[in-house]
Amino acid sequence: MTIPSDTASGLASFYVPWAAALGASAFVPDAGGNYILIEFAGMEWPVLRLILAIAGVVLARPLAPRREPSPGLVKSISLTALMVFVACVWVIEARPGLLFTLVVAIGLGFSGYTLIELTGARVEAAARRVLEAAVKQSGGEPGSSSGDKSDGTT
Repeated sequence: MTIPSDTASGLASFYVPWAAALGASAFVPDAGGNYILIEFAGMEWPVLRLILAIAGVVLARPLAPRREPSPGLVKSISLTALMVFVACVWVIEARPGLLFTLVVAIGLGFSGYTLIELTGARVEAAARRVLEAAVKQSGGEPGSSSGDKSDGTT
């Protein structure tokens, strides 16, 4: 699968600054205090930031562009749960500011399906290339074994 150059440049113009801001946010000292922290399972859980992360993902999902064909209810719910999980893990680990937490969570909720779809297509293409190279190296056809002969001999 190849991505048209105008799409790739559009994605790059969005994701490059976004990724830089995401990386830089881990190094910004916490200016807002810790607000409400709950000690659970040996970790401190920033409650207000977690609420903002969950709300950002869940409330942005209905605003996301619709895909054709629609992913279905189960896939949509599991995608939302995955994005909420990713946002919560990021908040617990990085402790970003309140506004940045909300902005990143909205971004995950809005473009999460597109991001996973793009990643899945790239993984699928890489796996296909590896399998085709393995089949070419073995000299066989996909789905056939070298011991099968049409005349019944082995």
